[in-house]
Amino acid sequence: MAGYRDKYFENNKSNHGWYTCVRCGKKLRKSDVDIDHIIPQNWGGKHNLNNLQCMCKHCNRSKQDNVDFNIVKDYSRNVVKNTKKNIKKNVKNSIKNLFK
Repeated sequence: MAGYRDKYFENNKSNHGWYTCVRCGKKLRKSDVDIDHIIPQNWGGKHNLNNLQCMCKHCNRSKQDNVDFNIVKDYSRNVVKNTKKNIKKNVKNSIKNLFK
């Protein structure tokens, strides 16, 4: 089941080895990070990047599998962030291909 954790870290680079909890803002090392499913798995949440976020253990345990207003905010934030990354990557590749 650790595949989604690896997927998160591959697509979300650290700030000099540090990650930030989306709830409390605490700075964490990779080994202390919990990768949370915004939409809990038992509510149908998948392992896609839009549904994964970095949390400290305390915030993740406090959230449990609750479904509240934060789901919309968190999921929307990830969709925007991941869309920007994809656009930037595609533009970079297109420019690179122009000069081949």
